[in-house]
Amino acid sequence: MNKFVANIFVACFVFTLSQAHQQKHICAHEIMNEQLDQEIVDFIVYENDRNLQSTDPRNLKITYDMAYFSNLSNNLEIQTFRSYCEKSIIIASNFFSNLITIVPKPAGSMKWDSKSDTCGKATVPSVDKATDKDSDLHLYITFSDNPQETYLAYAGWCRSLISRGPTHGHINFNFGLLKSFNFTDSLQFQSLIQTVTHEIIHILGFSRSLITQWVDSNKNPHINSTVQLTVRGILTTFLKTPNVLEFAKMYYGCDTIPGMPLENLGGSSSHWETTVIQDELMNAAQASTIHIFTGFTAALLRDTGFYASVNSNMEEKSFYGKDAGCSFVTGSCDGNKREFCHVGSQEKNCDYYYQGFGQCKSSIFLDENCQIYDSFSYPQCFDDSNNFQIDPTFKNALGVSFGPSSKCFNSSLIKSTNRSIQKQGICYNYICTDAYQVIVDVGGTKVTCSNNGEQLQVVGYSGILTCPEKLDQFCSFNKLCPNNCNSNGFCNNGTCICMNGFKGTACDQAA
Repeated sequence: MNKFVANIFVACFVFTLSQAHQQKHICAHEIMNEQLDQEIVDFIVYENDRNLQSTDPRNLKITYDMAYFSNLSNNLEIQTFRSYCEKSIIIASNFFSNLITIVPKPAGSMKWDSKSDTCGKATVPSVDKATDKDSDLHLYITFSDNPQETYLAYAGWCRSLISRGPTHGHINFNFGLLKSFNFTDSLQFQSLIQTVTHEIIHILGFSRSLITQWVDSNKNPHINSTVQLTVRGILTTFLKTPNVLEFAKMYYGCDTIPGMPLENLGGSSSHWETTVIQDELMNAAQASTIHIFTGFTAALLRDTGFYASVNSNMEEKSFYGKDAGCSFVTGSCDGNKREFCHVGSQEKNCDYYYQGFGQCKSSIFLDENCQIYDSFSYPQCFDDSNNFQIDPTFKNALGVSFGPSSKCFNSSLIKSTNRSIQKQGICYNYICTDAYQVIVDVGGTKVTCSNNGEQLQVVGYSGILTCPEKLDQFCSFNKLCPNNCNSNGFCNNGTCICMNGFKGTACDQAA
């Protein structure tokens, strides 16, 4: 290949990527939740009924009503939209059935008795007012057509029992954005499942309007569950209920941490503060790579007091800011730490979890003077449908590979026959050994990272490859599931949990 042409090709590649940020789902819960008619119900259980009530916990049972979708036309596009919305509800409900156990609510308590006849955009049918449900949470599913908005879906609770938690909720899908979705792309569909899971967690308790209703193990309200402090010049609310506080102390290695900070846009929020925990399922903006269901959100669900248990085996490992100390949470952002980067940096380096690479940038969800490497939408190393993978010239020049066995490495490697390039994030296949060595495949030539941050040369290439900063953490990062569970299940800790009717490690077999 002509050296001049190769150099132009690489330069154009990098420039194009710098423009290619993915449009992320931004949660609209805070705004939309304020528009809901919400009612806390004091349901009285009489002694005779109490004796008949089962006290044995069961897996959380979610039911739903999609009657609102009967307003849609019957063409193929519309029916595809409806089908995948329902499928995402089913798969997300299965996630919570595996995650949470609950003591069934008293007989009669699932009847709709609120003053309002609506839950969100849905009109509550008369049968729901007259008939009890064998359910722990009933959802009314609706849609809107708002292509100008940034949310894929939003949700909120409508009715809740004192000390027992929500009984009815509302999820609204945004057809305006979802009609451009390729639902047959398992990666895109997984992002919708993650969005629905995020929204149901709001209904289950992670909502500013429900925090005051949380109770302790004796069903008494928590005392002073939050505290406000000024952090990095911004008034920030910290959640300090017992399980959340204990997990935050352990995670950050800070015994004096005041709690876990909530998103500080406009005051107390229903999301974790993005500056101190990246790619968490309950951040306000959807991660451009992989969501992580961390112990923070599991601890919060325990602290609601609404549930008998929350499955700790489903907590996923997070490393962003782990053991970084008190200053990481309450001090200024340090651009020398890998979680952040220096203001004004023009480098295009790997993101924190090495899933892709991007530019050092801020966002409305980061505190002032805090910047991170925000991954571009292309290339994300795990996406084997990536446009750049199919160009053999590019693959040959840089030795790149995409797919579930690929991660980002900061590298300036390029075939010796080409002109040199600047260090940037480049995707390579890799495997980890039991000794936390990382074997990197550069265009078929394998090199081994044995030490943190080690710099390696590769035969036939000019430039260097920089090994991950912490090899043990790199090898423990959350992994993708095989073929994204073929859109027939949810991925948790790298394992597919299949919906009814499917089985296999990739949910690709009929049960």
